Amino acid sequence: MTKSSRPSRPLLLLGTVAAFVLALSFLFGVYRPDRPVATIAPGSSSGPSFVVQIIRPRLGLPLGGLLPPQLFRQDAHLGFASTSAGAAVGSVGPGRIELAAGGWNLVLVNDASGRVTAETEVVFEFMFEDRLRRVRCRPGDPVVGELTMTSPAGPGELSGNFDIELAHCEDAGTGESLGWPPGPLVLHGSFDRLALGSPGEPPFAELGVPVCPVPP
Repeated sequence: MTKSSRPSRPLLLLGTVAAFVLALSFLFGVYRPDRPVATIAPGSSSGPSFVVQIIRPRLGLPLGGLLPPQLFRQDAHLGFASTSAGAAVGSVGPGRIELAAGGWNLVLVNDASGRVTAETEVVFEFMFEDRLRRVRCRPGDPVVGELTMTSPAGPGELSGNFDIELAHCEDAGTGESLGWPPGPLVLHGSFDRLALGSPGEPPFAELGVPVCPVPP
């Protein structure tokens, strides 16, 4: 009587478990949505530069990020940079930095002690519940996160980086809370050689204050 050439049941079970573990390792290790972008080293740029990213928690992505967000008509990457279309710099000072690009407006606000305040906000367009919305996100109170600034290229310029939790998001038009995400977003970014200048205006995102375009 010949032995069966089919794999034994324990081997089949072991192979299934190994394939499952490999799939999880790929989804949660190799494929990691919203991976932080590189930080700009202070003083390394030839002119004004910045990069800004919003990092979503996995539960804030469709199916927990198991599949690429673009399959659900969401951007694979949420953010903008000085190389983005319409990139511009508004007010720049120790207490306030304003950055913008096509569809994005960011206002970073520090108090007299250098701590990030709840007035910090970012406004952007986002596909939510099958509708493109203008979304405004702000940190909680107290604010979780920090903004670090230096002047490596001279007293007339600022460089720095930031990581700030955004606890609240709302429809920028109606003020209605979106109930998204289920956990805080992280506002991550850095900037280099922004020329100091503080006109003292409210957020240009709302008032259309003239901004200085960033050279390509």
